[in-house]
Amino acid sequence: MMKFIFNFAWKIKLHAMHGEFDIEVNGSIIKLVLRGAFNDIGAKAVVVELKNCVLAYEQAPFTIMMNLLAFDGGTPEVFAESDNFNAWLNNTNMVAKALIFTSPALIAIERTLVKSKAQQNIQYFDNEADAQLWLNEYIDEVHNKLA
Repeated sequence: MMKFIFNFAWKIKLHAMHGEFDIEVNGSIIKLVLRGAFNDIGAKAVVVELKNCVLAYEQAPFTIMMNLLAFDGGTPEVFAESDNFNAWLNNTNMVAKALIFTSPALIAIERTLVKSKAQQNIQYFDNEADAQLWLNEYIDEVHNKLA
């Protein structure tokens, strides 16, 4: 029986002139909160930190929760960075991603400009509690299949 349980956790908080973000790693979930408007500099900072978090899992299954309720959008370069990151992410053991969004306009922009997400297991939510519940259930299901 093989079960992946992670007992590590850490938190990163960065505020720059190009958007603000928090990253928290807890168990099998990487939680990202974006606030404000981003440009390519802010997007690149987010990508560097997220890649470091993903690499810490050493190919073990993990999930991502992105809270975008306070995300005000970004320049076209932000979505290009996101597309590149998600293409990289497609070659990892991410098993599910919960996106917390309430703006139909931003969801449509994100879906149109970040094509690399098409092959990912993504669900959209309007609150963190439901997203957390879905991710916990999903990671438990993956662990049971590995057992």
